[in-house]
Amino acid sequence: MITIIKYLSILPLVFFLACEDSFEPAGIETRVFGRVYDDANELPIANQKLLVSEWNSVPQFSPGPNDDFVQYLDSTYTDINGYYELTFTTTGKGDLYFLEYEYDESYWNFYQSRVEIQNLGTDTTEVNYNFLHLYPVNLRITLAPDVENLPIRISPYFTNFRSTDWLTEVDKQYTRTILTDKNREERIRFIRTKSDGKNYQEFNYSLPATNTTELTEFEIYISNDDFVDF
Repeated sequence: MITIIKYLSILPLVFFLACEDSFEPAGIETRVFGRVYDDANELPIANQKLLVSEWNSVPQFSPGPNDDFVQYLDSTYTDINGYYELTFTTTGKGDLYFLEYEYDESYWNFYQSRVEIQNLGTDTTEVNYNFLHLYPVNLRITLAPDVENLPIRISPYFTNFRSTDWLTEVDKQYTRTILTDKNREERIRFIRTKSDGKNYQEFNYSLPATNTTELTEFEIYISNDDFVDF
């Protein structure tokens, strides 16, 4: 019994020590460098903003996010050849450091996320990104008079439309601009809710590869029979 009581008395101390927060010392300088490049088109990504963020990893025993954002420490832009470098200094307020990029709808980032910078205090940390240039296409869309169950939602692969951009009237031509990979065919989905309010139908349009950096246009005519269940 005495052994159990002693164990229970030191248990809170063990938990406290395990949960105690820690920080990297202030004043550590780290150089990060690399390139942001488009392998598919063999083009650099110029003027892309990159940032170093500082985070605090908070110990915890329950599952879930345990990293608290502290601040952005530094930023830079890629040059005309896609190269960058920067040197940041720790502040003593965090223990995790990441290289991040600023979102730009002109490029596709292949779902690449922030990269943790682990070699603090060195000048050998190289981080490269592979992005994809996207190019504009005008879609001239006409809904036939027989189209039912409006509105129609447009769902391209690379472009997100708001609900205010959906197609709401028949027998009318709409113009919607999307950004696409010029080297590949892209499936554009037109989606509507069925009259039961629960199930959906779609029409898939195959946009051919444009193979050009110039603005291109495509005419799309949609009738009611084009939609199928999914």
